[in-house]
Amino acid sequence: MLVCMFICLSTSDLHDVGWTSHQITTALGCCLRRVRTGIYAVAKRCSHPNHEFIKAFATAKHVHLPVEESGMRKQDEDLRILVRSYTGRMPPETVLSHRSAIIVHGLPVPYFDQGSHPFAEAIHPRNGVRHTPMLVRRRELADDDIVVLDGTPVTSMLRTLADVARDYPLAFSVAVLDAALRQGRVSERAITEYCEAHRPRTLRKRVETTLTLMDGRRESVAESICAVRFHEYALPGFEPQVEFFDEKGQFIARTDFANKKAKVIVEFDGEGKYHLTGNSPRAEMEKERRREYKLRNLGYAVFRIRWQDLFTADVFLRIRESMNSRLADFR
Repeated sequence: MLVCMFICLSTSDLHDVGWTSHQITTALGCCLRRVRTGIYAVAKRCSHPNHEFIKAFATAKHVHLPVEESGMRKQDEDLRILVRSYTGRMPPETVLSHRSAIIVHGLPVPYFDQGSHPFAEAIHPRNGVRHTPMLVRRRELADDDIVVLDGTPVTSMLRTLADVARDYPLAFSVAVLDAALRQGRVSERAITEYCEAHRPRTLRKRVETTLTLMDGRRESVAESICAVRFHEYALPGFEPQVEFFDEKGQFIARTDFANKKAKVIVEFDGEGKYHLTGNSPRAEMEKERRREYKLRNLGYAVFRIRWQDLFTADVFLRIRESMNSRLADFR
């Protein structure tokens, strides 16, 4: 299973090795963390003499321990732990789906609603129900829509992508489909043919729009969301990963997005961008400044977008104003 190797233990697992309910309660203040009723995650390494059983898991090779404290990264980590807790423990005929299946298949969860609590998602052929830790949708599943990974049934890659395109907002679903294409997990043709052969009774237009907008050339979730914002704010003509050369044919830059007709470039400033190369941030910022200067010398307006800008209108309205002005000047 392509879920991070968090370790989840049930009450019966702990009772089987001789732990009492009192010991479990004590460990919850130390090296265990409750995930859901009767299921606990190994939370940290500890030196308590009575917790050697937990320490053995915490120090095992490839095991992940919770580290995030706040924000979207914690939401992502909490969801991964919750999904992991269902490994080998799925209710009969229930199949992990949607965001849970995204995690199992090794695709990114693009974002979380602010303040939302994690819940697993699944499909059952006859019963739909919402528990605190899991949303179960009542839907039909063909045999080839189900795969078993690490003993846990999960929707296939194509079924997962189709479900996400139907049930999640456009920015979320396009980012997931782009990631699947970028990783070479599926092809555009395979996704399109599957969705056309399994048209949902509702939300068909959302699925069709997602298929129209998917593009594996985008290199990150942020770029995928940005492309969806171009669509939503009526900003056509932006192509991803456009290369620029000077008059001597020497390479200048490859940009995240460029509209050559309007001569507008859009770049995403990701977190840690200036720390990833091994050079000093100051040197990288100076290198980026010179790069941008060369692009502006070619007559391009350059807009820089941060993660928070993807969820507000301001910068996209400014891009549209710049595009309209420039296109008017070129007429």
